[in-house]
Amino acid sequence: MTEQDCFEFSHLFSTNYGRWGQSAPENKRGKRIKMSSQRYRSLRDMEDMYVSYCQDDGIIIGSCFFLKKRLENGKVCVWITQLVVNSMYRKHGIAKRLLQSAWGFSDYSAWGLATANSITIKALESVTWRKVDPTEIMDHIDDIRTLCASLPYSAGAISLDSNISFINTSFPVEREKHYDIDNIYIERLGNLPEGQEWLAYTFQSQPIMFDNKRFEEMLSFSAEQLNDAYSRMDMQNQPWARGTSKEVDSIIQLAGFNPGSTLLDVGCGQGRHSIEFANRGFDVLGIDASEANIERAKCKTCNDAVEFKQWDARKRLKGKSFDCAICLYDVIGSYRTLEDNTAIIHQLANKLRKGGRAVISVMNMQYMKLRAQLRGSVHDNPQLIFQLEASTNMQERGDMFDTRFQLLDEDKHLVYHKEQFEQDGLLSAEYVVADYRFTQSELSEILLQEGFNILESRFVRAGHFEESLPENHDNAKEILFVVEKK
Repeated sequence: MTEQDCFEFSHLFSTNYGRWGQSAPENKRGKRIKMSSQRYRSLRDMEDMYVSYCQDDGIIIGSCFFLKKRLENGKVCVWITQLVVNSMYRKHGIAKRLLQSAWGFSDYSAWGLATANSITIKALESVTWRKVDPTEIMDHIDDIRTLCASLPYSAGAISLDSNISFINTSFPVEREKHYDIDNIYIERLGNLPEGQEWLAYTFQSQPIMFDNKRFEEMLSFSAEQLNDAYSRMDMQNQPWARGTSKEVDSIIQLAGFNPGSTLLDVGCGQGRHSIEFANRGFDVLGIDASEANIERAKCKTCNDAVEFKQWDARKRLKGKSFDCAICLYDVIGSYRTLEDNTAIIHQLANKLRKGGRAVISVMNMQYMKLRAQLRGSVHDNPQLIFQLEASTNMQERGDMFDTRFQLLDEDKHLVYHKEQFEQDGLLSAEYVVADYRFTQSELSEILLQEGFNILESRFVRAGHFEESLPENHDNAKEILFVVEKK
């Protein structure tokens, strides 16, 4: 958080949070509740305090400050200390998105907040898929009290039994009226006394309130954050990314690429292949959907023969045509639908001149068919997703084939896995990643339909494109194609 951030958070809160209620001192009643920039500086300096926030055109329009703490018993608990959205942007799901960004780890034990706004409790339940229940809060009250001790304000007495859940925060805010929703939580958590707030918590141990709409929202959120997930992979230290020079040798030999040619690198990541080709005399444009990856790629070279551009490979890229192209690893297959993945191939074909060649690799569906430990149709039984154990494979090792942490939905050609990211300077996060896996015959048919002749097709392993493997080999995790535009 910069000084400008502190100012913007202060302005957002002071103009949108709410007004003092009737039990506030007379000189405050009905007036806007304000929070100074200094208060945000103190939040910035707090241990275990984080913020997720939303911007529109560079202006902060929503913020969620939260305390995330690992207790002595090993449990990770979260307390939302402040959630505010600009009044002009409400009813657009921003509060839910901010909460989604604040947690999601499968090993979090508890999520909660204190609020006088029933809409906020509804958002908490929607994002955690669990119901706020006073009896559950009673069972975990020791953990909550431990968390309270670390709060930036002094939490008061907690009133708790099977029918009520209040905390005296001495914060007499004027309550917004949402009659239907208010009645739901009044019945479940008690009729809120003036100056107090509902203590609302959900817990990992609770049963999940499942429905297909929530499930689709979760998958859509993860899909939208896919670029973030890929940019958080520690590519420099991942074993599969160390064979760049050898891979480029193989590509040049297999496809007959010639130095001096123009080359398009689709899904270039942090630019390792683009830079290697540029160093060998190619004129290269590397495109990637992740802004973070593109910025890192730009910092890795001063070679004028390579240019990097943030771009969604499914969309038409204007400008010159290219003599050759590469699209390696899981770029084609990183989207859940065949249509989205085919769109990448279509746009790649549009950018190649007639007779231009491309080297494409995708993840091998047959590998998963033979080895998947958890299988089933997510459409028929979405609960299967919750049987998956989350891993840190993607961040630490880039391993997309660890079947211990994967679910194969063979009907949809999708492999689901839950990936955790943390301790890299960004918000801790968990995403449900769904990779589309291809068979050799399926992708061959698509390439032919998109106007390519197939010159070579083989099963390979990362870093060893020169070696053709049997389809069922333990290392045959990728399928490599060399194609030529008709």
